[in-house]
Amino acid sequence: MHGASIVGYSAGSGVAASLAAQFADFLALLLLAAAAHKVVQRSRTRRAIQSLTGLAARAATAALAGLALAEGIAGAALLIPPLRAAGAVLAAAVWGGYFLALARAIAAGRRDVDCGCSFGAVSPAMLGARQLLRTGALALGALLVALGTAAPRVPDAGLAEMSLGRAASLACGSIALFALYLASDQLMDLRRLPIGSAR
Repeated sequence: MHGASIVGYSAGSGVAASLAAQFADFLALLLLAAAAHKVVQRSRTRRAIQSLTGLAARAATAALAGLALAEGIAGAALLIPPLRAAGAVLAAAVWGGYFLALARAIAAGRRDVDCGCSFGAVSPAMLGARQLLRTGALALGALLVALGTAAPRVPDAGLAEMSLGRAASLACGSIALFALYLASDQLMDLRRLPIGSAR
């Protein structure tokens, strides 16, 4: 009976660890995509930074480079288990900063600015609870990954010697989460478009 409980605990902890790894990889994909988006859409992102922070053009350009670099480093670190906790802390700091900037703009009544929050060329959605909830949830999720990664664990040979099939399953799960995020982001923005403008 005792042996069965140990096996059950090990299996349960293995599933939890797999789900945590999938979520960490999803956050990594999101951060890497956001960093790439800032490089591709430099003008839009610089304008968004200026609108949200009031920085001058040169300072906004420097902030853009710093944010893209931070997102890229955090995303890469989340994909490397020994660096995952540090990457998650950096990700939480980045998304926490975004949350504060968005909250400040909303509190000032500036809901019509393009925050650069979507991956499209422009975001037609007005600033509001949706952006705050999404950014806050991402920051909290990254913080939970950091806390979970830093917590002491019972060694699990199954996790240490992950099979190729299991690694592929984790990757597919992370990509599916990322695709779902992108789809929901586009769907919510389309709901804000005037009728006929999406043709």
